[in-house]
Amino acid sequence: MAARLRFDVTAEWLMQFKDIERLRFLNRSISCKRRFPEDVDWYVGFITKFYHCDQFNGIYDKWIYKPAGYKRPSLDHMTPLCKGGENKISNLQFVTWFENRCKNDMTMYQWNHVKANVYKYLV
Repeated sequence: MAARLRFDVTAEWLMQFKDIERLRFLNRSISCKRRFPEDVDWYVGFITKFYHCDQFNGIYDKWIYKPAGYKRPSLDHMTPLCKGGENKISNLQFVTWFENRCKNDMTMYQWNHVKANVYKYLV
């Protein structure tokens, strides 16, 4: 796997992550080169944070147990890029594909308001 990465990390560093499929999923989620930094420190921080993230792991475990496209973990910008958000790790989170599509270009503050008042939006 280390040979296929675009980041210069050692195989020894990668070996600390026992679940290879989970690690591969995280790698694929940032495979779009034009979108995310080429910085090794950023990559190490991203993998370290999300490999151990309860929110990501909860979504991933439910999806892997019973795969459905709309339940797939999807990387989301809490403050969208179009609203001044950045690709900083602190601005990233995993939500389901369905929730990411519904959230669209809303900030987390706006999206949480919609979720709390969803009955107002339904006919």
